[in-house]
Amino acid sequence: MMNTTVKRFLARGCELVIGLFFVVGAVPKALDINRFSVQMSAYHVVTDKAYLPWFALFTLSAEMALGVAMLLGLRLRGLTVLCLELMLTVFTVLIVYAWLVHGLEDCGCFPLVKMTPPVSIAKNVLLFLLGCVSWQVLVRKPAASTVETALTDEVTEKPFSWRGAALRFVIAFAAAAGAVGYAAPRVEQIATAPPVATANGETAGIDYSQFVFMTDMGSFDLGKGTYLVPILSMTCDECKSHVPELNELMSQPDMLPMVALCYEDAPGDLDKFRAETQPLFPLHVLGNQPLLYFNLRGDGHFRMSLVRDGRALKHFDDKVPTAEEVTATLKSAAPPVQ
Repeated sequence: MMNTTVKRFLARGCELVIGLFFVVGAVPKALDINRFSVQMSAYHVVTDKAYLPWFALFTLSAEMALGVAMLLGLRLRGLTVLCLELMLTVFTVLIVYAWLVHGLEDCGCFPLVKMTPPVSIAKNVLLFLLGCVSWQVLVRKPAASTVETALTDEVTEKPFSWRGAALRFVIAFAAAAGAVGYAAPRVEQIATAPPVATANGETAGIDYSQFVFMTDMGSFDLGKGTYLVPILSMTCDECKSHVPELNELMSQPDMLPMVALCYEDAPGDLDKFRAETQPLFPLHVLGNQPLLYFNLRGDGHFRMSLVRDGRALKHFDDKVPTAEEVTATLKSAAPPVQ
C-alpha cells in the first residue's frame, strides 16, 4: 500500500505538470495575441470577428490564472480543480466540433507549435486525469482507516489557511492581469468604414483608405479611385495557384488597376512568392498584422475585392472573377449614400 506522503507528493507533481502546461501555453498567446485571435477563428464559434481579440484575452487570462494557481497549490477547497476540469471539458468539446464540422487542423493551444486535434484531445484527457488525481488526493482527502493510518504513518493535515490562500490568489490574479496588460495594447486596431449601401445590399467593412503606399510599380491610394485588390498570403498554396488567373485578368483591355495586399508571415516570404509565381501586378506587404489580413481575407483562403474610394463594392471569394463579372459589378454598383 502506497504511503500517504508519497501519494500527496505524486498528486502535487500532477498539479505542477498541469500548471506548467497552462502557463507555457499562455505565454506565446500573450506575446502574439493577434495570431492567437486568428487561430481562434478556425473554431467558427465567434461569428463577429471584432470580438475575437476579446475572447482571446479572456482565454489568455483564464489559462494564466489557472496555471499559476495550480503551480502554487491554490485549491480553494476544490474550486480551482473544478474550474480546471470544466475548462478542459469545454476546450475539448470545441476542438471536437471544429475538427469534425470545420476541418480544424491546428487547435492553437501552443501558438508556436502546430498541434493537431487528436494530439490536443489526448493532451486534454491527460490533464483532466491529472486533475482527478489532485482532487482525489489533495482536495477530497477521504478519512483513512485506523489500519491504513498505522501502515502509512499518515501525517496530520494542516488546517486551511485563508491568509495563505489569499496571497496565492493575489499572485495568480496578478499573473493573469500582467499577461492581459501586456497583450491588450498590442491588439490590432482594424479601421472600418461607415456602412455603405450597394446594389446587392451588402455593406462595406474594412476602410481601404488606410492603404496609401509605394511599390516598385508606382504609388497607390486605395481611398481614391477604383481598384481590384487581391488579398494574398505569401505562404498560401491556393493564393499562389490563383496568380496566373490574376495575371490574365490584369492583362484584359481597359481592366481596372490591380494591387495586392499581402501577408508576410516571415521575412523573405515575399521574395519567395514572387520567384515562384511571377505576378505582373504590384504587391504591398501588410507587415506583421495577422488580424488585419484575416479580416480582409474573410472566411476563405483567397479573396478578390473590388474597391472604390476606400470601400469594397463586392468580394469574390475563393475565385478570380472574369472581366465580364468585374464590368457587370461596376455597372450595377449603387453610388455611396451620403
